[in-house]
Amino acid sequence: MTIADTFKLFILRHGQSELNSENIFCGWIDAKLTEKGKSQARHSAKLIRQFCNSNNISLPQIGYTSRLVRTQQTMNVILEELELKSENHVITTNTDINEELCNIESGKSIPVLQTWRLNERHYGSWQGQRKPDVLKEYGKEKYMYIRRDYNGKPPKVNLNLEMVQEENDQGSSTGYDFKEPNRHLKYGSEEEANERLPESESLCEVVIRLKPFLNDIVLSTAKKSNQESCIIVGHGSSVRSLLKILEGISDEDIKDIDIPNGIPLVIELDRDNYSFVRKFYLDPESAKVNAQMVRDEGFEKIT
Repeated sequence: MTIADTFKLFILRHGQSELNSENIFCGWIDAKLTEKGKSQARHSAKLIRQFCNSNNISLPQIGYTSRLVRTQQTMNVILEELELKSENHVITTNTDINEELCNIESGKSIPVLQTWRLNERHYGSWQGQRKPDVLKEYGKEKYMYIRRDYNGKPPKVNLNLEMVQEENDQGSSTGYDFKEPNRHLKYGSEEEANERLPESESLCEVVIRLKPFLNDIVLSTAKKSNQESCIIVGHGSSVRSLLKILEGISDEDIKDIDIPNGIPLVIELDRDNYSFVRKFYLDPESAKVNAQMVRDEGFEKIT
């Protein structure tokens, strides 16, 4: 099977964020990209362009991000580098995708659909906390179970303390230096669509929320529009979940999959039945090194 016979998903974890660089569980907190993160996004765009040019295929025809700023910034940098304009749309389970896509100018502009289903795993009360501190509190065995096991789940978030309030927010005096955005303000579209947003998640629950998005939006749109490729910018857990679904990775083996920041992964699917064909990083050596750094997060500062 040749590359021309496959549908290609360019999937990557966002570039380094402000909290990644501080070794903090980010979850649904809206951290922005660092300068390194923006540089990673530009490099990702160059790798994607080189791959498309060398294989005589078009650039991605549609983009998907989470509702968190770091994926949107990553996508914006990539599209700017690719000289593509973007038209952003928030989508929910009630969104008519065909209506959203009908007036998109081809060639120089692509739609970018934003969905909470691509958000990072919700790390509950761990988000905003420094990984070495959490490791000390829970111990290595429980820390690694909650962080890496398919069914491991942190304690629920206290949204009264750990979410920005619409009025009279007590700020850092509550003990939380980093907070999740106010859901009523940020996720109004989701509330109107009666989406159930989590207060803590296991990887299993991320997989469950991603399946309908992948099947009913990404793959369905690819089939209807006869797309050659798309680009998805997600997070460590949402990218791992997409891999698990598409490749059929077992519950046990997914524990050993780590996703580096800002390195495109190409997943090829058979265009006849959209079954998995193969996957590969566009910069495999950097991906290997950086994935190990992700696995080691939380340990290097323990004394």
